[in-house]
Amino acid sequence: MGVAPVSTAFTSARAARLAREAAAVAGLAHEGVELIRLGSSAVLRLPGGVVARVARDESWAETSAHEVRTAAALYRAGVPCVRPWPVQQPVTVGGHPVTFWAEIPGPLQRPGFDELGAVLRRLHSVHTGLDLPPLDPWERTPERVEQAPVSDHQRRVLSGVLAEVQDAWPSARFQLTAGAVHGDAHLGNLVRGADGAVVLVDWDSACTGPREWDLAPTGLYAASLGWVTAAEYQGFVAAYGGFDVTATPVFPLLARMRELRMTAWLAMHATESEQVAAEVAHRVACLADPELPRHWSAR
Repeated sequence: MGVAPVSTAFTSARAARLAREAAAVAGLAHEGVELIRLGSSAVLRLPGGVVARVARDESWAETSAHEVRTAAALYRAGVPCVRPWPVQQPVTVGGHPVTFWAEIPGPLQRPGFDELGAVLRRLHSVHTGLDLPPLDPWERTPERVEQAPVSDHQRRVLSGVLAEVQDAWPSARFQLTAGAVHGDAHLGNLVRGADGAVVLVDWDSACTGPREWDLAPTGLYAASLGWVTAAEYQGFVAAYGGFDVTATPVFPLLARMRELRMTAWLAMHATESEQVAAEVAHRVACLADPELPRHWSAR
C-alpha cells in the first residue's frame, strides 16, 4: 500500500503545522498552537504572547518582509501599531512566509471612529525615513476584474469604471501633502486591547501617497454607504484635525475608486452563495448608475 501524499491545501491543520515549523526555526515556543482565524492568511496564537501570521504562498514573501519592516519602524517612531516580535523574519517554510507579532491582549474591543482619526493623524505626522513604495491605486483590481466569476455584462461595467478612473487619476489634485499612508485604513484594521490601547494592524499595503487615500474609506462609508453616522464621521474629522475629505474636489474620484475596489474584491467570491452573487449584482448596478441608492452589505 502506498503512502498517502501530504495535502498542500491551505487548511487550518496545515497552517498550524507551518506555524510550528517556522516558530522552531525562529527559536520560539511552538507547543499548543491555536488558530485565531483563517482568511487570506492564517493567524495563530503561540505560547508567550506571540502571534504567527502564515501567508498563503511564496508570492507574499516580499509583502511579508515589507510589512515587518514598516511596522517595526513606525512602532519605534511612536505610531500606535502592532509590534513585530524581535526575531529574524519572515521565516519561510514549505513555500509559506511566516511572520511573528506581539499579541494584543484580549478580550479585544471595537474602537470608535474618533480613535481611527487620531491614529491616522499620528501616522500622517511621522517622518521615519522609511523607504516605502509608491501607492499603487489599483492593487490587484485589474486582475480581479478580469478573473472574477461574473457575467459578461458585469465585467464590462467593471472594466468601464476601471478605465474611467485610470484615465482620471493622473489629473487628480490633492490638498494634503504626500507621505506615509496605511493603504487600507478602516475601522476593521484598528483594534483596542484589554489594556485600552488602540493599535493599527495589517501593514502590507503601507506606502507613500496622498494622505487623502487613508481618509477616503471612512468618508465613503459616511457620505454614500450609510455605514457611519454623521456624528461618528464628525468625530473622525475632528480627531484628524478638522480636515474633511468629503468636501474636497478629489473625493468623488476617490469614492468611485474605493467602490470599484470593494466590488472587484467581492466579485472574486461571487459563486460562494446566492447572497454574495446578489450583493455583487447590486454593487455593479450602482457602479453603472451612480444615482442608485447604495444598500451595500458591510462585508
